[in-house]
Amino acid sequence: MNDIKKYSLTFAILILGFRVLAQNKEITHQNLYWARYYSQLIFTEKISWHNEIDNRTFFENNRHHHLIIHSRLHYKIFKNADAALGLTYSLQSPQDPNSISNLIVPEIRPNQEFNYLILVDKRLAIHQRLRLDERFFRKNNGIELNDGYDFNFRLRYRLQISYKIGPIESSKPTTLKMANELMVNAGKTIVNNHFDQNRVYFAIEQTFSKQIAIEVGYLKWYQQRATGYQYFDRNIIRLTMYHKMML
Repeated sequence: MNDIKKYSLTFAILILGFRVLAQNKEITHQNLYWARYYSQLIFTEKISWHNEIDNRTFFENNRHHHLIIHSRLHYKIFKNADAALGLTYSLQSPQDPNSISNLIVPEIRPNQEFNYLILVDKRLAIHQRLRLDERFFRKNNGIELNDGYDFNFRLRYRLQISYKIGPIESSKPTTLKMANELMVNAGKTIVNNHFDQNRVYFAIEQTFSKQIAIEVGYLKWYQQRATGYQYFDRNIIRLTMYHKMML
């Protein structure tokens, strides 16, 4: 009987703890649209230079949210795998479209990644990407920038499935994409948000030529903030233009 009471009390405490956590959890819902230009400059069969410009905007008030510029040099290790070294520069505007602040926080982000492609058949492909970010954020007090940078690591893993529809030998294929990416933080400045974010993505890509393709997609972005109990739940429409250039 005493054991039953003890386990009942433990169970009740756990239930109460989960309820308290649920009550303290604050979720901010936001809607955004992203416009991205992605270029690939192919030097040789093994070496290519990838560059992205990604401009992110809230639907609400058409307020700017984030500008990100990525640049990476890729080297093909073998037929279906490559490694890359890169640098990202970003300008983070306020996270609230109704904020009265105009503070823009720069970030410098060296990164390394490994990509592996599995060709299941002529239509279906599985893409895996593992990336490590070293993030240097300009220090600030929420009102103005201060001297110096804060630093943390971020590890990212993305699994993507792509499927070509229509005639299999078409030179202008239509491709369906589905992806899931998990990101985790590490470093001395990370206390409550070792889990950073999860991104689930659905898209359709239309190829128009050997150089040009257009992609339209929907991204569900769920992110834990530094406090640990606050989260962003974002719905995002993304438009991408892919541009491949051969040398």
